[in-house]
Amino acid sequence: MIVSQSIIISMFVPVVFSFALFVGLILFYKKKTGISVKPLIVGSIGFIVITQVLEKTLHVVVVLNFPNYANYPWLFGLYGGMAAGIFEEVGRFLLFIWLLKKYREYKDGLSFGIGWGGIEAIVLMLTVGLPNILFAYMINAGTFEVNLGVQLAADEIATLKETILNQGISFYLLGAVERFFAVFMQIAFSLWGLYAAIKGKFIYVLYAVLIHAAIDFPLVFFQTGHFTNIWVIESYVAVIGVLSFIVIGRIKTAIHKANE
Repeated sequence: MIVSQSIIISMFVPVVFSFALFVGLILFYKKKTGISVKPLIVGSIGFIVITQVLEKTLHVVVVLNFPNYANYPWLFGLYGGMAAGIFEEVGRFLLFIWLLKKYREYKDGLSFGIGWGGIEAIVLMLTVGLPNILFAYMINAGTFEVNLGVQLAADEIATLKETILNQGISFYLLGAVERFFAVFMQIAFSLWGLYAAIKGKFIYVLYAVLIHAAIDFPLVFFQTGHFTNIWVIESYVAVIGVLSFIVIGRIKTAIHKANE
């Protein structure tokens, strides 16, 4: 069996879409509210440092010490949700407090959120999409087993190959849709982090941590393989995205009043 050309093309879609989404958000909000360059950059770099370096370091330590984590999906879901909530929400708050003291306007929170959520989309789509594309070309060239034989066991190679062969076009296209909704969640949390920094109340950060953990809990649960209905998960992300979009609009007044 080989991976069809249409499937391979669909693998490229989320990767291309993530870049287009980031640029599109910058252009859209530049025209609508204005964009602050420094918060945009701090948000982008902050996401990489906080989630891809610090948080992932913790995950590596946890997984190495608890290799059977997938057998405890509820506990791992709680850990994953809380880890994401603590690192991201506390991280956002500290960045606003330490590096963005002079950036307290609504557009600054938007810019930070676009940087954070936009880079998240790009990083996730690259780390997931590019390996899949590479594996697909290996399968079609007949070199899949040879190239991965040194790194993985035979049963792991067989499982990975079966996964690549069986995932349809919708699986990859849904990745793009998911990122579209997820980026608004990151913008909403960033605006809340700005509001917490303006008010100088860490209790608001704790609220954000708990909300973020609650949102992420079923997503982490899904990653353990104990729930496999991707349509339910994607619908859930879409609902969170719509609610986040509402928050983005309504928190504007609160930020303006807090700055008065």
